Amino acid sequence: MEDLRQKDLDFLNRYYESGLSNILVVYGHRNIEHKQLFEKFVANRKFIAYSARSASVKEQEYLWGKELSAMGVKISEYPDYSEIFEACLTVAGNSPLILVIRHFEDIVRITDEFMKKLCDFVEKHGKERQILVILLSNDINWVENGMVASLGNVAGSIADFRKMKPLPFSELRSNYPEMSYKDAVMSYSVLGGQTKLWKHFDSSLSFKENICKNIISEKSFLHGEAIRLTEQNLRETAVYHTLLAEMARGVNKLNDLYHITGFSRAKISVYLKTLIQHDFVYKAYSFGNAGRENVMKGVYKIGDPMVNFYFRFIYPNESALMVMSTDKFYDIFISAGMQEYVNEYFKQICREYIFKEEERGRFPFEISEEGEWIGKEGNIDFIAQSDTGDTAFGMCFWGKQATHADYVKLHSDARKARLEGDVIYLFSTVGFDPWLIDAAYKSPQSLKLIGIEELTNG
Repeated sequence: MEDLRQKDLDFLNRYYESGLSNILVVYGHRNIEHKQLFEKFVANRKFIAYSARSASVKEQEYLWGKELSAMGVKISEYPDYSEIFEACLTVAGNSPLILVIRHFEDIVRITDEFMKKLCDFVEKHGKERQILVILLSNDINWVENGMVASLGNVAGSIADFRKMKPLPFSELRSNYPEMSYKDAVMSYSVLGGQTKLWKHFDSSLSFKENICKNIISEKSFLHGEAIRLTEQNLRETAVYHTLLAEMARGVNKLNDLYHITGFSRAKISVYLKTLIQHDFVYKAYSFGNAGRENVMKGVYKIGDPMVNFYFRFIYPNESALMVMSTDKFYDIFISAGMQEYVNEYFKQICREYIFKEEERGRFPFEISEEGEWIGKEGNIDFIAQSDTGDTAFGMCFWGKQATHADYVKLHSDARKARLEGDVIYLFSTVGFDPWLIDAAYKSPQSLKLIGIEELTNG
């Protein structure tokens, strides 16, 4: 499994080490921490960092000018952007200039002049010395769907884009070395790879204690985070919250949402598209083209773990918090459904395990294509294929023993998918029945049983 932050760092270093002047856009979910990445990147290099605010042009220029003045730069009280950029150049001296601007969308949305003057500045000085401008944004939808149209011709001056993705489960485990494997998996199913959220959990507490103290409690920061995310990015939250609540309950097809909510199909389709553009929701696709008649089409799932957890367990039961302790709330409304909920995220973690096996040279073949299969009457959690057609299946069982019946069902679903597996991986945190253990002993190359010990140490 690739080191995502190292890849991000390599991306930035590649442009810096080229010696050329460029404008880059780096963006991602607001709860993905980028501070450590940029600390590594700018270490021992000349840089200027500015965090834009939602403000008028004059106020923005005043704030930036004040910060530069505090650094000992001579600058007007209300400088325009051209003067600001020239002042930044003096700070770098004869060294290359790295200019990092966070929340740059708050400037661009107010005035066209900012990007025009930035491009003119880089064009004017960028041939004599290196100027690397890094524009940071947490507005995924705007960057991916609205920015180019908003910028017009100057968008062509942006050399490259980099989306910072959530970190894998292995990074969360490294962050919480004292946490048990099972508590770590359950925590990942709530926090995901959004690193800014991780600091709110305490590794000395059990999963239940963390949920009660840091999410269920109305005094906690994370209790309101899902609503803050939606209200910050979406307008008609009553409609969006209805769709998210139904999807969290397992209603994940457009037609089913239509029958339950009463919203028109056209309206639901538009709103789902917006949720996808904000990375709150994704459309799930089945692997391959064979067996399409048995595939469940048009399946939508909540992609943001914090949003998913909130709308699954807290949103529909919020009134109970007025009269109930957090412990009791967890026992009544969360405990019973948590294992089924976690299983969806356990699949992601098993997928990560398989890619680590491939990276270490312990997987039977080099993976060229992978995915899941979502059938009308069954699923295959993980499918991997090589360029030459070698195929592996994976099924994941969280809190449940894997059995011979599961093995038979997998083969039945594979026939519906019109796929033949050369090797099968079964993952279970509880263990395997005697038939599977015996079969894996007799055919270790075609049946791999991955239990809690392998997962914990993997």
